[in-house]
Amino acid sequence: MKAVIAYLLLFLSAPSFADSDIPPLEGDEGYAVIAIYSKGYSENIVLEGSGLMNSHKFGPLNYEQHIEVMKLPAGTYTWSEIYERTGSVAQGNILKIYYDITDQDLSFTVQAGKLNYVGLLMIDKMGMTMRTRLLNRTSIILKILEQDHSPYLEQYPLANGIYPNDHYIGFYQSHAKKEGAE
Repeated sequence: MKAVIAYLLLFLSAPSFADSDIPPLEGDEGYAVIAIYSKGYSENIVLEGSGLMNSHKFGPLNYEQHIEVMKLPAGTYTWSEIYERTGSVAQGNILKIYYDITDQDLSFTVQAGKLNYVGLLMIDKMGMTMRTRLLNRTSIILKILEQDHSPYLEQYPLANGIYPNDHYIGFYQSHAKKEGAE
């Protein structure tokens, strides 16, 4: 019994290694903070970058958010399409519905060697209609990063990939340094 308790105490007090072993970036790579919220069902959300094999899919999401830090080659990326399936295989009536969103301004830039804030892709679906927007929710996303992915913030400089002239990230970083000094 003592061995079980000792093991549990050791296991529970062990540091979390989820983000402590951040894979290093190559010279042409950066980290992007991918944030998506789908109000309604979105089976796959596609992100396209330049070059071969630089397409990424996210989902399914149904009235939920997805936030992750992802290593990507430096460059410009565009949210290109969203699709869903309706029906069922058992009934033999699967239908794929595609929403091509390449004509909207849903792009961002990833800078090499940095942690890139790339906005929040908001998908708002009502029946067969859909509205997509790339929202600037910097303070909310940075708070989530502090809580869930703080080693990235400690290890890499933060860059704004949607509004490079936005001064909020500079304000955030100077405020964070002041809090750390106190």
